[in-house]
Amino acid sequence: MDTVRRIYFTDWVTDFLQHVLEQDAPSTLLLVCSPRELLLEQLLAASHLQQGEAAEGHRILTKTMGLLSKSTRIKLVFCPTLEHLRAYLSVIQPQESSQQVTDMGEQPAVRPLMVILDPLALHHSTSEFSAQGLSRTFAAAVEVSSRAGMDLVLCECRDAIYPSDDRRGEALWYTQVPLLNSSARIGEEGTSFRRGVPVKRIVQRWFDFDEENEHPVTDPMDG
Repeated sequence: MDTVRRIYFTDWVTDFLQHVLEQDAPSTLLLVCSPRELLLEQLLAASHLQQGEAAEGHRILTKTMGLLSKSTRIKLVFCPTLEHLRAYLSVIQPQESSQQVTDMGEQPAVRPLMVILDPLALHHSTSEFSAQGLSRTFAAAVEVSSRAGMDLVLCECRDAIYPSDDRRGEALWYTQVPLLNSSARIGEEGTSFRRGVPVKRIVQRWFDFDEENEHPVTDPMDG
């Protein structure tokens, strides 16, 4: 069975976490690229936007976090910095896949799942929001998920507190980034500094995009 690697599109973190809870994977590793407090703030703000009532928003927030914390199938890990995310990826062991074997010695029909929430937003404010930096992170995620026999899903959610903020959400997949990290560009040729590539083109090396929701991407390297 081939490993599934895909990009999931949705606006709000409430909808995404509901999607994760509905999956039938035998186990799910959910890596949240933010502190716990920020996730709670986003959940509450998204609940308000969707429900319009503070009381209902608090109820949904409590229910969602309660389901995540009580689930025996979902492991929730917070990675507030890029260094935290890469460090955690480097120590994941393939125990999930080795335990998911039937009595007949066959692999189950559904693989364990690794989910990474807002990895691009985590890179955005760093010197590694580049083809070089993103490739390093995604290559590590793909390698460890493949070694562990896990499907891999990425998702970028909008900022529910500041919905017009273009530094969060789906738009980041279509952002142009430089080829090299800013720290590595010093002393490089001017063309290396100027040339860029859409994030989508980088990620397509490993992941499938939902074509129904795909936006057109203009690449200055084409034509």
